[in-house]
Amino acid sequence: MATNRASPYARSMGWRDMTAEEAARLPEARLGGALLWMVAASALLCIVAIAGVLFAFHQLREIGGRYMIAVGLVTAWSFAFIVLTLLRARVTPVIAGAGFVIWIAYRFSVALFSQTGWPLAIDLLGETILAAGFCSYMAGGVRPNAYYRRRLPTS
Repeated sequence: MATNRASPYARSMGWRDMTAEEAARLPEARLGGALLWMVAASALLCIVAIAGVLFAFHQLREIGGRYMIAVGLVTAWSFAFIVLTLLRARVTPVIAGAGFVIWIAYRFSVALFSQTGWPLAIDLLGETILAAGFCSYMAGGVRPNAYYRRRLPTS
């Protein structure tokens, strides 16, 4: 029988540690579903960004320093998300969510200080909605909790 090593916070949220048998047989404990699609999309983002830097750096430079930083941040985020996922690091949901929020906060500050107007505000609102969904899924979804933290809902 597995001991409950989950934090008091995790126990209060209705999670329990998976047994070794559950970890071996349940599909939720493997990389799949929406989590796999998020990793695949992150890999595509990372590959395209790195290829763009290698083969068309002048286009990146033309968009200006503020947006070069934003592209660099999202590229680093995608790379870190992929690596942490492949390592099954328990902190991946927290780091991935925080990175997403930092990226959007940076982009918001750039938009605010550059006075780009409503089109960028709409873009950022859409990204904020996507980030909220991503963070919610990573924090409360069964697959991320089973894959990264080896825990299942108690109910």
